[in-house]
Parts: sequence; structure tokens; C-alpha cells
Amino acid sequence: MCDRERPRVIGLGLATLDYLFVSPVAAPGGQARLREYALEGGGLVGTAVVAAARLGAKTAIRTWVGDDQAGREVVEGFRREGVDTRRVEVIPGERTGVAFIHVEEGTGERTIYFAGCPQVPAAQQARGAEGALECEAVVVDAVWPEAGLALARRAQAQGIPVVGDFVPEGDLPELAGLMTALIVPRAGAERLAPGESWEEKLRRLAETGAAFVAVTAGPQGCYFLADGKACHQPAFPVPVVDTTGAGDVFHGAFAYALARRWPVAQGVEFASAVAALSCRALGGRKAIPTYPEAAAFLREHGPGRWEW
Repeated sequence: MCDRERPRVIGLGLATLDYLFVSPVAAPGGQARLREYALEGGGLVGTAVVAAARLGAKTAIRTWVGDDQAGREVVEGFRREGVDTRRVEVIPGERTGVAFIHVEEGTGERTIYFAGCPQVPAAQQARGAEGALECEAVVVDAVWPEAGLALARRAQAQGIPVVGDFVPEGDLPELAGLMTALIVPRAGAERLAPGESWEEKLRRLAETGAAFVAVTAGPQGCYFLADGKACHQPAFPVPVVDTTGAGDVFHGAFAYALARRWPVAQGVEFASAVAALSCRALGGRKAIPTYPEAAAFLREHGPGRWEW
């Protein structure tokens, strides 16, 4: 991919350090042997930006970490992926968010134990949203809502697409309404519209004012609204080892598609393939494909329009 074809994607939101392991479920008070374990960066926007970078985008991350070893490892992980970390801020006295993720051997079911993220004053959040937005797409979450809201307002005013990785609950309706694409996980959609059909869940999301809404549903694929109609993108068949971060990867791949101005249905299909491929190894980032890998996969499994 030549440089002029490389879209630019900026992320603002959570970046964590993930400790992952695969093992059987131990009996209470017992023990179990680890089959595999890994340590890598994670977080909603952090993994989305890495996905965009792996696909070939020029990327930058705006986030806050603690002044600890975990924070240093998070930043170094971004640098290895070519992500611009100049807007990462270290908060003295705070600790970087971490997650301990148990992947059940044989089923792939995950149990996640996590410890918060740095406390960032509202004024400092607002400053994190300042500066030039030289990009074709933005990804935000709601971990630091003042920052996400400020950046989304600026991006919308400049005509830059904004992809949201959060469930529009509580005090987030304004942020949701600024989204070009609001993509939520199945569990979040169920909280918003318990027991309702996929179409009703989507229409509930659309009431937020987001321009495009979708629900990622793991092995059931992705449901989305296009031209007012409920649509379904089936999941792609891959050997699943771990689904950690697959939704975050979907957001990053969809932001990449928006940055390249692809049609919505094509973007959903592309993001679904990239997210599926990311499930082939332990951890949310290890198996994220490059653009040539994703395109080759889609030429084999897609409808045949992936020829460039």
C-alpha cells in the first residue's frame, strides 16, 4: 500500500495491560495447570488503534497511564506497532489499568478481572482532546467522557467520522449522538433492550442519534441498520482460540474502512473478517491480520470484491 493510500486514524480512550492465561476451571481452593499464558497491551481504544495500525493506517493514541511499569509496557507496545504515542500522558500517583483474563480450556469462555484506570481531572481530559485533528477517522470510548465528548464535537465539526466503542447508558446520550458509527457488544445491546429482537435493539440504538449503529454478536455475526433496514453479516469461520479484544479490533477495522470511504456494508464485512482473524491466538492483538492477510482471507471467504 503506497503512502498516499494510508488513512490516518486517531484514538482517544482506554489502554491497559492484559495478563491472559488458558487453563481448566480450578475447583474452589484448588489449582490448575496453565496451558498457555501471555502479556500484552489491551483496552478498548488501545486495541482498536493497534488494529488500524496493523492494517496499514497511520495511527496515534491519546490516553492516560499511571507512573508504573504497566504504563511503560503499554506505551512500548504501541511503539512496536508504529502507533504515535506523543499524546500519551503519565499521571503521577495513579496506576495503569490492568486486566487478568482467564480463557477456559476447551470452551474459550473468558472471565475477566480488572483494576480501573487513572483518574484524570476534567480539565486535563479536555486538554487531551485539543490539538490538530489531522486524520480521516477517530475512535473514542467513554472511559474519560469529557475527553471523548470534546474530541467527538471537534471531529464532527470538521467532517471527520467518529467510531464509538461504548454502550450509550447513563449520562452518555450527547456523546452517542455525535457518533458516525456507534458499535456495541451483544451484552450491551441486551441491557438497552432486554428480550427484544435484533431489529428492536438496533432501533433503540438509533434513537441516540448516531448516524450508523451496529451490534457485534460473536459467533452470531454482526447486526446493523443500513438505509433504515436491519441487516446481518454472518461471522466468518476461523479456528477460535480466544475472543479477547475482538470487538475492539472490529472498531479499529471499521474506522479504517470509514477512513478509506468504503461503503458501510463493505466496511462491516471487512471489520467482521479482521475481528474473526484476531481470535486465532491468545490475546487481543497477537493475531490481528495485516491488510494483505485480511484481503486474501476475504478473497477466499467473501463475495469476490476484494481484488485490490
